Amino acid sequence: MTKSIFTNRGNDTWIAEIACAIVFCIFTFAYLFFYQADLLTMEQHVLSDGLTKYNRTIGAVIITAILLLLQQGVDAATKRTIKMPALTYFPPAMLLAMLTDISPSIDHGYSIGKWAWLAPLLLTAWGVAAYVSARHKDSDSPKQKTIVQTIWENILTMAALYIFIGATANTDRVFHERMKMEVMVAEGKYKDALNVKTSKADKDSTITMLRAYALAREGKMGERLFEYRVYGGSEALLPNGTTVKSLLLPKYEIFRFVAKPAVEKMGVTQYLKWMKKHRYAKKPLRDYLLCAYLMDRKIDLFVKELVDDKETEFEKLPKHYREALILYNHIRSNPMVSYHNDIMDTDYTDMQNILRSVTNKKEAMSMAGKSYGNTYWYYYFSGK
Repeated sequence: MTKSIFTNRGNDTWIAEIACAIVFCIFTFAYLFFYQADLLTMEQHVLSDGLTKYNRTIGAVIITAILLLLQQGVDAATKRTIKMPALTYFPPAMLLAMLTDISPSIDHGYSIGKWAWLAPLLLTAWGVAAYVSARHKDSDSPKQKTIVQTIWENILTMAALYIFIGATANTDRVFHERMKMEVMVAEGKYKDALNVKTSKADKDSTITMLRAYALAREGKMGERLFEYRVYGGSEALLPNGTTVKSLLLPKYEIFRFVAKPAVEKMGVTQYLKWMKKHRYAKKPLRDYLLCAYLMDRKIDLFVKELVDDKETEFEKLPKHYREALILYNHIRSNPMVSYHNDIMDTDYTDMQNILRSVTNKKEAMSMAGKSYGNTYWYYYFSGK
């Protein structure tokens, strides 16, 4: 009878096996529950056409359990001949990376993408490593390893697998922030959505749309919109299916909140004016239209809209609208309406002094942003 070139790993690796299993379960559950839950929620919603909903707790438990069973299957299939237990976690680790490598364009159809060539290549490399490990005999080593050495070797290998997952899965910070916000908005948690931290350097029109919608739901659009990073002009206020789109929140829900879905494709400002003219406008439309003018820096149209509205109470206007009126009265020699506020006039003058005191515009805006970065004036003069 031919003697097998492979030998089972010894019983002295059982502590390393338990350590790997514990580390894998903790990492996988935490990774799915805390980091990828929002993307998985969106992925399941899109792929099921909204028929099913992902639950972050149940989903994380089930996926972790399935991946652990896959590892057990790999270990059983190789008859426990792979001497390093951590190597048996590569197939489930790769599957986890594939599962969470979610494209922002998934709404156009699921694509396996880079995994079409990367998965076979990696599995081949893993197969070679597993073969070498399986052929290794403890008697070939001049010095026996201690249990601590064995554990550390396996833990470091597991750490390399985590780095691999992080390098190949979707770790796009802006996309994660957007989906976190969208999940909260879809669940009606508007205050939580507004508290999602985003970088002021981010240029994402969809985040602007989601934030504007959450603010409008809270009745604070004219009060707080320009306290955040606003990008994309008025076209960022409503979804257009391309540069501004919601993957989880139905776009018709946003349009119905403002007025009703448009039959023909048109720009945001045109849509808002058309809905108002034909009396389809709902209460939030007024703020949407006023903010649309402000986002496009059409200050005269903004003021005209206020003046034409007989119900406008200038002293009770939200903060950004009053800031815009102060700006308007300072840059127009013959304004349609005269508006002044001692505190705001003083602040506006102070900001102008800062801008004039520094020759470099970028440095000037940076200095002004420290005190007035949450005002409409800053948005207007920054040109962003």
